[in-house]
Amino acid sequence: MLADLSVTPFARVLRRLSAERRSGDLQVHSRAIVKTVFFDHGRVVFAASNLKRDRLGESLVAMGHISEEDFRRASQLMKEGHRRFGEALVLAGVLDKRQLGTSVARQVRRIILSVFSFTDGLATFEDRRCPIPLEYMVSFSVHRLLYDGVKTMASQELVTVGLDNLDRWVTAADSLPFLFDIEACPIEEREILAQAARRATLRRLAWAPGGIQFERMRSVYGLLMSGLLREADETAVEPQPGFQTETGLFLLSALQKRPDPSAREAILKEVKDELERSSNLDRETWLKISRTAPRADLLRALEDKMERYQALLEAVGDDEALRTDIELILGRASSLLRLTRQQPPPSQPQTTSPSTIPIDGFDIVPEPAPPEPVAPQMALPASSQPVPSAPPAEAPAGATGINRGVLPVEEQARYLLMEGELRMTVGDFANAVRTYSKLVNLMPEESELRIRLALAMALYPRTSKHAEREFLEALRLSPNNADYHYQFGLYYKAMRQRSRAIVEFRAVLSIKQQHEGAREELAVLSPKDPALKGLRRLLR
Repeated sequence: MLADLSVTPFARVLRRLSAERRSGDLQVHSRAIVKTVFFDHGRVVFAASNLKRDRLGESLVAMGHISEEDFRRASQLMKEGHRRFGEALVLAGVLDKRQLGTSVARQVRRIILSVFSFTDGLATFEDRRCPIPLEYMVSFSVHRLLYDGVKTMASQELVTVGLDNLDRWVTAADSLPFLFDIEACPIEEREILAQAARRATLRRLAWAPGGIQFERMRSVYGLLMSGLLREADETAVEPQPGFQTETGLFLLSALQKRPDPSAREAILKEVKDELERSSNLDRETWLKISRTAPRADLLRALEDKMERYQALLEAVGDDEALRTDIELILGRASSLLRLTRQQPPPSQPQTTSPSTIPIDGFDIVPEPAPPEPVAPQMALPASSQPVPSAPPAEAPAGATGINRGVLPVEEQARYLLMEGELRMTVGDFANAVRTYSKLVNLMPEESELRIRLALAMALYPRTSKHAEREFLEALRLSPNNADYHYQFGLYYKAMRQRSRAIVEFRAVLSIKQQHEGAREELAVLSPKDPALKGLRRLLR
């Protein structure tokens, strides 16, 4: 894909890539500026820029979120331990992980919105698997980006090109594609939406006393591109960008790395074992690091250990005895870390792994999955359990002990699906997870199998924190499935992630406004949420 931004608005390029569910890199070259937007199945998940002011560290300093001293300290930690800049900020105690997620999301959003105002340049798209690991993806609504981005456009010619035929009939959308409070938007936009509720042409909506005005025309374009206005002629309706929840944070929550304060026995045993292993500061026994391993590996292991036990310290509450034991472990790790950093540097500098992805001035390296945590006992509401759409076909006679390896994929999937449904029915969630995992490996692009695996994992305490990934994978494949968002919201509610549960229930109502379950849940979690108000009701 190739687009000349002097004759094609960037909003059109972004919307098309999202609607076509493309994955890859959109590079925008304008003079000496290069900005890249990363897509994953139509979702905007990251952005980068070659401008120094767009880098995370520099932008945080410029906005006053961190000091120059904080910046230098994090930069030094990044060099010593081959850490990314964001990780270094967390390790240095400058930001916590939530603040980091907010800062990265804000930076990425600013980079993307800055491209809408370009009046020249070339946009090229390369189709490939998204190179951004899930841990570093941020959550944005493309509809919201289009709504805000169009407002920054200063070229009347490009807005006119974007609107195209001004005599097309449009109407207000039946459901909201993102959280939009009509009472808080400008008066001009409220007037446009009120007129569009009764059907109107784009020309009529853009008309003001004295003729068509640029600012009003731009508002119409923003409402149209963001999905708040739609074509009145159903045959002319173009594919919409996939629905994407927006949290202003990383796509993944902190569930997997957050210790479970309710699993007291597990924490006590872990701390007791850790006290024994750390008593002699032996790197092999305690850190599982070879004596000949490079210093960078030792630093990373110690920093990970301190991060884990800082989180545990926050989780144990007022238990003084347990806090004392954890503080002792932290003291041992801190002492060894200080001694290691004081050692002279190695003669040969460590090189960056070839799998490293350099983005925005720091290296992104896909990390291995964290160790399997012991999750709290948890059960989703009965409505979240999968109900087969049709009864499974009976296995042929003699199918017991069949060698699935010689069967076609469809046959293997049929037997595994039967087995998974049976396991879920009898409450054998551990084996249901194994069965659905095999199904997902056989047919990784089937969103229904992903959601079944997610539900099984959510109901099995040892995998409940890892179910989030599978819910996200299912929504990556079917972003406009209201039931998937509803199940995801129930999961977050059960895991006590209230803010994320609210986001998912809002998503349900944006896709299916009459979903009673989501309305009830949102009324309980956030009774004054603007998503409970229908756009049509507000305009009457």
